[in-house]
Amino acid sequence: MKHKEATTVTVPGPAGRLLATVEGDGGIPVLFVHDFAADRTHWAETQHGLATRSVSFDQRGMGESSGGHGPFGVEASVEDVAAVADALLPEKFVLVGHGFGAAVAGAFASYYPERLAGLLYVEPVGDLRRQDKADVATWLENFSEAKYGGFHEHWFTPLLLEAKEKTRALVMKTLRTSRREAIAGNMESLFGYNPDEAFERFTGPTHALVTATGPETLVAQRPELSRSVLPHASHWPMLDAPQWFHAELVRFLGRCKHEH
Repeated sequence: MKHKEATTVTVPGPAGRLLATVEGDGGIPVLFVHDFAADRTHWAETQHGLATRSVSFDQRGMGESSGGHGPFGVEASVEDVAAVADALLPEKFVLVGHGFGAAVAGAFASYYPERLAGLLYVEPVGDLRRQDKADVATWLENFSEAKYGGFHEHWFTPLLLEAKEKTRALVMKTLRTSRREAIAGNMESLFGYNPDEAFERFTGPTHALVTATGPETLVAQRPELSRSVLPHASHWPMLDAPQWFHAELVRFLGRCKHEH
């Protein structure tokens, strides 16, 4: 199959224009949703290796997309995913979400289960609704205008301990270019997000690719969720171990095709 080169397209979103990269052709299409403090470049290597049609986009207020005034949060990002899917993916597709993007993917699956051929979580956060309210308030205070400047340079330090230098450089670059308001709004919304709804409403192929398996993760809270674990890597497995990530994604796409 001839590989179709990447093209950049603009999609009208609910809060402004969304920039997307479309690459490849044929197969079950894939739509990628990035994490906090990120943009579609986090998926570039993954997209380039796929034979199937794939789409990544910058969420509102991130990367090259507009919508810097919000609103932000899981629900708002679901609207962005829907806008991109409506414009570029008329058929069923596999939705891949990383970190905050995994919550967005789960929420999309609970609203539009009929649109999906599969749901792939990458480093998904678990149910944060039971967190101590005072602890949550203290954490979110770090994202206030007053504190964010000093805080954000250290925020990802523990998550980047096992990262390759190339990963660290890209992650820090996108952290510095991401709007504080977008990150703060998206972060706050996670504490009200219910991950159970995706499991109740989407019955198609679901899998997780993870490096962390601690009690706060979705894979720990959902033992029945099938998962592939990558040891000795950071929160960004697609950047640290692109070949592993590609192999796991292709395997999952095969499962989705079989169960389609």
